[in-house]
Amino acid sequence: MKALPFPCIRPAQDRVLEALPAMGSILSGNDALRGAIADGLILKDPGAVYYVYECSGEPGRVTGVVAICPTSVLAGGKGDASADVAAAARAIAELKVQPRPVSLAYEASPVMDIILGAAKEGASLYAVTDPAGITHRVWEVKREDAVGAIRAMLNQAPEPALVDDPTYATALTGASQLLADEARAAGTYTGKEPFNFTVAVLFPAAQVSGAAPQVPTGLLTHQIARF
Repeated sequence: MKALPFPCIRPAQDRVLEALPAMGSILSGNDALRGAIADGLILKDPGAVYYVYECSGEPGRVTGVVAICPTSVLAGGKGDASADVAAAARAIAELKVQPRPVSLAYEASPVMDIILGAAKEGASLYAVTDPAGITHRVWEVKREDAVGAIRAMLNQAPEPALVDDPTYATALTGASQLLADEARAAGTYTGKEPFNFTVAVLFPAAQVSGAAPQVPTGLLTHQIARF
């Protein structure tokens, strides 16, 4: 499985409780997002890193790693092709930011559990509890040896399975296709553009059944094209 570190767009650590309730407005368009970045409410990470995401509450605790994967991992989604889904795809393509990671399940190794457990021993970037009583925690993994270890483990894992809303996956695929079509029309397409990747939270398959937890919108986003 190809799952890479990435530069994230996310709330400023000390303003996350201010930012998350305002995400509907912040992610409403490029001008609003630029304004939030200029204000310091939202920041753009300078380098590519992995993130560890933990969701705890009923019925338990689940830990995943956040990375970018080729959009081909979404091919198994069975979302419909309704006008609403097409509109969602256009909105993502126009915003040029994926608003939240898509949830995927993969076969994790015991070694990966140890690596992520070690990452969680440090101070978290975020620890926020939503209105439903679910606590979301995020740790940044940027030390070179830790990044290398996670990448090596993910490289050995088989392709993940979608455990998210299929219509969301379909909208993400549609947004990627729209941006690819624009690049091809302009004669600039290379296949290496960020829109060829989707940001995903990869949960161990043993920890999830059916639908998996979702990272709150705007907490960890992926810029898929220049805005």
